[in-house]
Amino acid sequence: MSETLINASGGDTITLHYLASSGIRTRRVRNKTWIFVSGSDYDLEFLASQIESQDSIGFSPDTGHDVYRKFRGLRIHLNPSQIRDMLYAIENIGLGRKFSVYNADIDPAHRFLAESGLELFHIDSPDDLDPEVPAVSIEVMGKKGHPEKVRINSGQFMELNDRTYQDIYSAIRDAFIVVYDNRFDLFSSLLGAMRRRSLPVSYRTLKGGTYQSYGQVHYNNNRVYMSGKVMIESSSFIYREAGIPGLMEMSRISSVPMSTVSVITPGTAVSSLEISHALKNGVLVPLYKADHEGEKTVSDLLQMDRGGLVLQPDPGIYQDVTEIDFSSMYPSIIVRYNLSPETVSRGRGEEVPDSPYRVRTDVQGFLSMALSELLEKRLHYKSVKSMHPVYGMRDTALKWMLLTSFGYTGYKNAKFGKIEVHESITAIGRHCLSTAMRLAESMGFRVIHGIVDSLWLKGNGNIPDLLGRIRDETRIDIVEEGRYRWIAFLPSRSRIGALNRYLGLKHDGTFKVRGIEMRRKDSPGIVVKFQSHALEILKNCNTIADICSAAGAIRKLEGQFMKNMASFPREDFVLRISPSMWKDQYRVRNITKIAMESFSRDVEISPGQQFPAVVVDKDNEVIDVDGSYDTIDTGFYMELLKRSFEPFDFLISNACGSRNSPYKPLYLFG
Repeated sequence: MSETLINASGGDTITLHYLASSGIRTRRVRNKTWIFVSGSDYDLEFLASQIESQDSIGFSPDTGHDVYRKFRGLRIHLNPSQIRDMLYAIENIGLGRKFSVYNADIDPAHRFLAESGLELFHIDSPDDLDPEVPAVSIEVMGKKGHPEKVRINSGQFMELNDRTYQDIYSAIRDAFIVVYDNRFDLFSSLLGAMRRRSLPVSYRTLKGGTYQSYGQVHYNNNRVYMSGKVMIESSSFIYREAGIPGLMEMSRISSVPMSTVSVITPGTAVSSLEISHALKNGVLVPLYKADHEGEKTVSDLLQMDRGGLVLQPDPGIYQDVTEIDFSSMYPSIIVRYNLSPETVSRGRGEEVPDSPYRVRTDVQGFLSMALSELLEKRLHYKSVKSMHPVYGMRDTALKWMLLTSFGYTGYKNAKFGKIEVHESITAIGRHCLSTAMRLAESMGFRVIHGIVDSLWLKGNGNIPDLLGRIRDETRIDIVEEGRYRWIAFLPSRSRIGALNRYLGLKHDGTFKVRGIEMRRKDSPGIVVKFQSHALEILKNCNTIADICSAAGAIRKLEGQFMKNMASFPREDFVLRISPSMWKDQYRVRNITKIAMESFSRDVEISPGQQFPAVVVDKDNEVIDVDGSYDTIDTGFYMELLKRSFEPFDFLISNACGSRNSPYKPLYLFG
């Protein structure tokens, strides 16, 4: 087979790894780069006089352009390792305000790949499968710093001994991609133990830590680096969501090596994609963004700061419902409406509905051009994901990139972000959903719920005709997401309709479930099992009357779970704890704080660092975090189970019209 580029790393020298029929081949290339500096002619001349004595650094007057305009400046040629010192010198010479610097903070391997036109994990067609890169998964069990058992790939856990260590060494040696779990430094400790046994493993540990993303606290375990390997920590968000095929797809489209893709957020991957597009097209990437939010009147602020359009459903059961969904609405709006920092303003162009802005259409915007390939690939994989698991994993990875692409347009530090673009996207989104509602009602449908890019409709009108009319008026693709035999919109604790809490049975026999306990990552297995079993009972219910007929089976199931709790395996009671603060910052002694205090003194749990725990005795604050106890707090888990019964109690009480349930029937629709 021909060689396929599968990794790149380095700075002044770039190391390239190729997959060939004979194995992994390595090439090294010297990497010379440049940065661009703009300013007044006088200041640039003075800067040139200060750096012309540097033998290893060259410069030349040149013209460059960012997304807005062309300008004169200096192109300074140097090695990547010299950029930091050069930036320090420019900052001092320019007194921190006289110069604008471009292309100065881009990862060297990322930049080399983009400027050289090299693609990682190249495939000839989107439908091709990925190259078969040797990979291994290593999972370690034990206490902090003390590994006790190990599992290689999907095998059984094995006790650690001389033979096991040799098997681990051989598996890592023969693999190029190594997936590992380094919670509490167990994998690092395992490698250290191998080294002490004279098994030649070379590695170093990179410190992880706490970070925030989209309002949530996350934690990266200490990462392990091995020269010549792609190391994937199994807690990586994209690896958990989309596996190795998803990481390969993100790497392929963003020009970012897979080991880096695995530790950055999807939003950072989108930013990397935009930078790659800029590098390939000669657009300068600013070191610091200079554009700021324009002045707005109070009325403008009230008008634009509204987000997406959301309706509030009436709680109850609805029969014969169709859900329609705009495909990747916000990214599609960016591409179809040509939204970009340089095209959106209060000047000339087409009006942006429900906003004071206009958008130019006589030139193609940078942002819409950069995201167009990502959007088209995602729409393709969404349409074929049922044909092969790899397509589904690629679709998931691209979906997350597209979801965050909207958020990055309003992020203050995004290289190509601009708040006016962000506001225009949401304004057009509201216009598209309200247009879809108007058209649906004009064709005899009744809108029973809507969330940003989705509508649920009752009626016997022509859905294909409706979708065609919506596409024509909004310029955004919209599809039939599903037809429901019935769907139940559940109430919130305040008894009004919850915006995103529902369960429905589609005509193809599958459920769509949102907002209930089985969808929460911190729910114990016993809760997930109950709700999964309850859905199995409801799977044969085609009408509201059928749901009422299933009431006895649901009640019986509830009783069995409560009565037989002691027969469930211990892993069904494991809670996934994810603290948002340091333990000393918690003012209330809740489960999270008590669990954090249950570790030995030498273990410090950081915010965002997830760990498993079992509640042994809540009243006496006994929580098992290391497998020291065999018992559970039955009362605590019964309360969790009772809460998981509530959506189904609501369903039954509505279907049967019972007035004895704590969830009284609010609405019934035939």
